[in-house]
Amino acid sequence: MSLSPKLYLVFFLILFFLKAGKSITYIEIDSPTQRLYRLAFFIYPKDKGPSERIERVLKRCLEISHLFELVDLPSNGNVTPQNIDYASLKRKEVELALSVKVEASGKEVLLSSFLFDPLGESLIKAKTYRSSQEGVNLICYKLVDEILETLTGRPGIFCSHIAFIRHIHPYRELWMIYPEGSGEIPLLRQTLCMSPRFSPDGKRLLLTNFKRMNPDLYMLELETGRLNLVSSRPGPNSAASWSPDGKKVVLSLRGTKGSLDLFLLDLNDGSLTPLTETHYTETSPSFSPDGKRLVYVSDRTGTPQLYIMDLESRKSKPLTQFGSYNADPSWSPQGDWIAFSGRWEGEFKIFIIRPDGSDLRLLTPYRGNHQNPSWAPNGRHLVFSSDMRPPRSLYITTIQKGGPWALTFPKEGDGQPNWSGILF
Repeated sequence: MSLSPKLYLVFFLILFFLKAGKSITYIEIDSPTQRLYRLAFFIYPKDKGPSERIERVLKRCLEISHLFELVDLPSNGNVTPQNIDYASLKRKEVELALSVKVEASGKEVLLSSFLFDPLGESLIKAKTYRSSQEGVNLICYKLVDEILETLTGRPGIFCSHIAFIRHIHPYRELWMIYPEGSGEIPLLRQTLCMSPRFSPDGKRLLLTNFKRMNPDLYMLELETGRLNLVSSRPGPNSAASWSPDGKKVVLSLRGTKGSLDLFLLDLNDGSLTPLTETHYTETSPSFSPDGKRLVYVSDRTGTPQLYIMDLESRKSKPLTQFGSYNADPSWSPQGDWIAFSGRWEGEFKIFIIRPDGSDLRLLTPYRGNHQNPSWAPNGRHLVFSSDMRPPRSLYITTIQKGGPWALTFPKEGDGQPNWSGILF
């Protein structure tokens, strides 16, 4: 007995919701040797209108996701649950299939998407996205992020922002960009900025600025553009890191012994608590996701090394005791890795290490200096700055050494990136 097209669709939609209810993870992403899954991508219609732009953005996002080997197959029209040819896809060893239909009417764009499992002959996900012509990139990001979350159980990465510092002589300006590489947005022009850091909700940025002829700490409200002074002690007010609840900040200030120490600043009442009091330089803090520990840089042994502090006891222990210079630590959102830049064979490279000091891995073995790593919301991708192809630019990689994918193409140089959480 054969199923009618309507019953066929109902069957697959029921199967989809049953699978969603069980929270099936189709792809495990924590393996150090992540393989790529063969994904057939169909878009209809294939023309020079909005479809061409949407296809370019979707393919770029799917490539950067570093989970798929895109399989280019011909199709006769829109691929739907009613007409998909599972047998043909299996002969091509296709493991996943994504079909997107584009409908443009006036100023509006509609994307109808289906994600299939050819091996199980089932529909995994079906959803429609609606947008203005100007916002079509955003629904592409949303589409891919929801596919990634469905397949991996982790947040996607494209519905977020990356803040960075752009060198436009003689300034160091604050800019922002989407992880796909589109939509560069200048935030603070013709000024000197350093070390941008997104708040946990992504609505604010901490940064150091020389507006008052001193490296003071400011908070930028992204919705209004308002710039508020946070800390203006004499000397550096720098390298700030948000607590996971967004209520406190750890930053470097000049301490009682004349060197840079770490201080905990309460954003509600302005109270300041010293965390270190030494003759050494203590800087570049990064909170653990549970807010109970910090990783930071200290030169107390003669060279910059990474240390982990338990915030309750204020006791620190070394994380790295190798190499001549380790800096820029960044704790992953899942808490399982700490990324940092370390000098290796005369150049800075990006490494990751477990918080207990085990499983050290080199992520960027290629030429040039690679610095300032910052984690994506999924804890798998990182953005960093590099001069591998001058001038210094931003690149994205993964813990499986995917890419690197060039993100910016400046005239003079980009650096100090910071990746926000999911924003929409």
